[in-house]
Amino acid sequence: MLLAFGLLVTVAAVQTSRNASASDASRDSLIEQINLRRQGLGELQGQLSRQQQRVLGLQSTLNDLSTQSKALDARLVRLQARTGYGAVRGPGIQINLNSAPDSGENQLVRDSDLTLLADSLWAAGAEAMSVNGQRLNVLGAFRNVGVQVLLNSQPINPPYQFLVIGNPDTLPANLLSSSIGEKWYALKDSLGFRFDVRNGGTMTLPSAGRPNLRWAGVGNQKDVETQRQNGDSGS
Repeated sequence: MLLAFGLLVTVAAVQTSRNASASDASRDSLIEQINLRRQGLGELQGQLSRQQQRVLGLQSTLNDLSTQSKALDARLVRLQARTGYGAVRGPGIQINLNSAPDSGENQLVRDSDLTLLADSLWAAGAEAMSVNGQRLNVLGAFRNVGVQVLLNSQPINPPYQFLVIGNPDTLPANLLSSSIGEKWYALKDSLGFRFDVRNGGTMTLPSAGRPNLRWAGVGNQKDVETQRQNGDSGS
């Protein structure tokens, strides 16, 4: 009986030792897996942080590009208005011009007279202008063919109606007080032109026809920067 009891105690001790070894091995394995998982999680968190920084950088670039795009769009609108190649709307004045009744050929309103009036209006603060529905643009000009007046190579007939966008409160006074305006009034009075200026309210002027491309070349960076600096001043 003593021998049997001793044998049982020995077997139990061996079994307990084996179970303890197995438990230790399982525990070590779990700890190793936890450490590996933690290491993998740290690497993923590092990748996530880098991607977040990249997203923030891309978002900042997108915001900068969006701001530049809006600025360029605004600049394009201003240039289109100034050059005549974009429709515009705003307050201004209306001018009706015609030759004196029973005028001879030498007393009729000619291209040079219309040019002088247009230049006087620009100097008085006009922002955009049309004559008989045709928009004045940077490449357009008045020209006589016989007694017929052409604007942008299209015929216009008297009476000549100028729609001028600008400050209606200051345009007429500026036209009268400027040196070039004085020349216009002197010419108008000497030839007896019928000339009427009134508030035109809010007007919409059409865009001029698109010109054909005459010449193009590759510009250098210095030219681009110069044009960018001078663009908003209309040069």
